[in-house]
Amino acid sequence: MQMEANPRNRIRNVPAPRMRVHLDFAGIWGQGLWMAPRPGIKVRELYQSDDGYRISMVRYAPGAKVPEHLHTGDEHSYVLEGSVRDAAGEYAAGSYLLNPMGSRHVMWSDRGALVLTHRLGPIRFLSGWRPGPEAPPEARGFPDEGTPLLIDTGAEAGAAWERLRKGVQIMPMFEGSPGNYKTALVRYLPGSAVPAHIHLGDEHVYVLSGCQEDEHGSYDAGSYVYNPMGTTHRVWSEEGCLVLIHWRAPIRFL
Repeated sequence: MQMEANPRNRIRNVPAPRMRVHLDFAGIWGQGLWMAPRPGIKVRELYQSDDGYRISMVRYAPGAKVPEHLHTGDEHSYVLEGSVRDAAGEYAAGSYLLNPMGSRHVMWSDRGALVLTHRLGPIRFLSGWRPGPEAPPEARGFPDEGTPLLIDTGAEAGAAWERLRKGVQIMPMFEGSPGNYKTALVRYLPGSAVPAHIHLGDEHVYVLSGCQEDEHGSYDAGSYVYNPMGTTHRVWSEEGCLVLIHWRAPIRFL
């Protein structure tokens, strides 16, 4: 978990938080909420901001394909179920994939898949489908990261876990500017907790297993939680949980 560089500084210029969002399993999978942009592909938008940042669930039916497209901003993907492929290889459940700004590929699934994507800019289709949105006015990527990144987060990658605090472990997957953007898996053992802290930037959480809790409620597996900049809370798990987190700026412990 990210911590602000100088925790002794007093909290200044952190605006009051915008509205928090919690979508449970039923809220995500409710009827009428999924779009079908092409045969075999369904998309459920979870979050979209004015700067082009977008979080989506993408469901691939067996044999479905997304035609060749260009990433105008970095895309972070986590395969929740099944597997997806491109020319570079196959990415099974538990895979984290970064497609950097400027990369292009065709993506498909032989046996079906469910993928959670975070995009820092829209995609532009190059052939075989209607054009996507124009590129954003400013680059939404990390100039030092020019090649795709693949991390297998399965059990065989257990050595990648680091101790965050007693009972809480973290597996960092990506960190870079702008805004000290960071992606990580965080694992809570039963009864563990993270003390009170303030978010200096937006946080997006997806609960992969177990149940995570804070003062605002409890979040079972399959839940998406948005904690906007300025949110303060404690986080704990009575039964233990595994969560995927995207931070757009560090946190500061109170």
